[in-house]
Amino acid sequence: MLSFLLPGRHDGLSLSKALPDRTLFFLVTMISFLAALTLTGANGARSLSERWQNGAAQLLTIQVPEPDQSVNNKLSTSRADTVVAALSKALPGSIVHRLTQAELNHLLTPWLGDIKDNALPLPGVIEVRLPDGSSPPDDLSKTLNDLVAGTSVERNTEWSERLKILAENLLTCATLALVAVTGVATMIIALTTRTGLSSRRNIIRILHSLGATDNYIAGRFASRTGLLALAGGISGTLLSLIPLTILFRMAAPFTAPSATITDLPEWYELTAMFPSDLLTALAALPFVAALIGWFTTQTIVRLWLLRMP
Repeated sequence: MLSFLLPGRHDGLSLSKALPDRTLFFLVTMISFLAALTLTGANGARSLSERWQNGAAQLLTIQVPEPDQSVNNKLSTSRADTVVAALSKALPGSIVHRLTQAELNHLLTPWLGDIKDNALPLPGVIEVRLPDGSSPPDDLSKTLNDLVAGTSVERNTEWSERLKILAENLLTCATLALVAVTGVATMIIALTTRTGLSSRRNIIRILHSLGATDNYIAGRFASRTGLLALAGGISGTLLSLIPLTILFRMAAPFTAPSATITDLPEWYELTAMFPSDLLTALAALPFVAALIGWFTTQTIVRLWLLRMP
């Protein structure tokens, strides 16, 4: 099956019998498939942690009831404009934006349906994005409420901290899962190698007595295992792209800032949605599998040869 990757060498070791192609290839393929999914999970958890830490934590939402009415009879400035001016003065460097009626309608449509002709009195909603690393004054809510009665300030800091902790825990779990997958791969390769050594024990003893060095025997076993692991790693990684592509397409509306829930990208656009660091990790996965296979086999064979009488 994989003989084109493993050219035969007639030296008596018969590694095709000691290390069967199909068994190790399919095992590494399945493990690489799981490793690719785990890498994607870890990448997603890290991205969520960064987004919640640098995004939601820096957002303030201010609601102003009766936004278009004037503050008092003496001033023509509306209540919402008064709050916007106060925020711009109290929070220098921040981006202050009052949501338009169309933006409010779009925001509430999933819960209230089409509210264009709805007579419900909606408050004015003002979004404030603080500079990175900054925080609003503790008395901001009181200051705004004294200026315009009924104004409420909603801070996302508490929720963002909780979500950040959740994302970090998910990242830790994904990392542990990746370590577990790597450990399982190492154990399988080690057991396969020991089985192959046991099946060729007499032949290895004869070749060793005829002058075959430990480096030669370990190198032959390790080269074959490394090539099988490389082929299995490539196969498992390519196989994982099928569910990952479907998953990224389904998640696209929730990660794109301007997309709505019904906006699904075309299939040919999905290549640009994969994070570059994830693509790099997936591309390196087969070579990591080959390195693990080669190093594990080298270690097992050399230890076995040292114990051989």
